[in-house]
Amino acid sequence: MAFKATGSGSGLVGELSNLGDDRMAQLEAPGFEMGRSGRSFVGGHSLIAGAISPVSDLPTTTAPMVLFNSAPTTGNKCLVVKRLSFSYSTSGTISAFGSVLFAGVTPSKLATALVANGATNFRTQATRGTGTALGFVDVAKTIAQPTWQLLGGIVHGAETTMSIGYTVDLSSHPYVVQPQFALAFGVLSAIDTVGATTPLYILSVAWDECEATLP
Repeated sequence: MAFKATGSGSGLVGELSNLGDDRMAQLEAPGFEMGRSGRSFVGGHSLIAGAISPVSDLPTTTAPMVLFNSAPTTGNKCLVVKRLSFSYSTSGTISAFGSVLFAGVTPSKLATALVANGATNFRTQATRGTGTALGFVDVAKTIAQPTWQLLGGIVHGAETTMSIGYTVDLSSHPYVVQPQFALAFGVLSAIDTVGATTPLYILSVAWDECEATLP
């Protein structure tokens, strides 16, 4: 990338790339400002007791888990989802095949708007520790079926102890959840037929809350 020539002297010289980007020393970690200003959040299961079953086929009407944007439709606050994760919770017997994380944004508003996180096993919190989230998480919500994206997964043996987890960085191609819509996500996995006990998973999500004008 080409930059214009710098000026002389000891004063700070503002520079732009040929694409109009600021050229300056980066002193703050990427995402620091979003966290500092109370716009960066995490949420999901807070207790293993709330762990949920995987699905053996992609859902059509019920989402295993959702991140709902509670902002009013008259506003312009969007949830920009930047990470999704899951972990086997030790309950049941996980099958000796694999687990795949999938997600998609609903093509319409959630059928029943959330006014809080579901039950006591789910929480949301700003990454700086304080701040009120617009995003609420809950399970088994009725949705209009998204076009699901398979985000990746892992191959594993039959497990009965907490030993696997998987996380996906979405920061370079985030999901954008507009007001009253939801990100739906879950784990696709076979149910063990030998142990005959359904494995359970815990999930988490990270997002930023940003003003945006959507076309």
